[in-house]
Amino acid sequence: MKETVIKVPGMWADHHVIRVRQALLGTAGVSEVIASAARRTVRVRFDEASMSEDGVRQTLAAAGYPPEQPPAMIELPERHKDGSAWFVVLDRKTTTERKDREMAGDFRRY
Repeated sequence: MKETVIKVPGMWADHHVIRVRQALLGTAGVSEVIASAARRTVRVRFDEASMSEDGVRQTLAAAGYPPEQPPAMIELPERHKDGSAWFVVLDRKTTTERKDREMAGDFRRY
């Protein structure tokens, strides 16, 4: 038995995990699949006599989850390329203000 861990960037929710597990467990030679949407990884244990690591990768790609490839960005139509901020895709991060954390006190610990 061989075990491998493969990154799957397109697997980011529980319904993706279910589809990946169904696809891999339905393949001959695969005995165990541990998939994590939080880590976007799949750990697969398989029999080397009937399955290879490339076969696992091909099965993932056939299920719609190509390994180690970032999801493709959608190209905007010409009518949306007017330079306005409305159609600009930005990375957004939020942080909690220090005062809010202090006011919440022990409540945030539970």
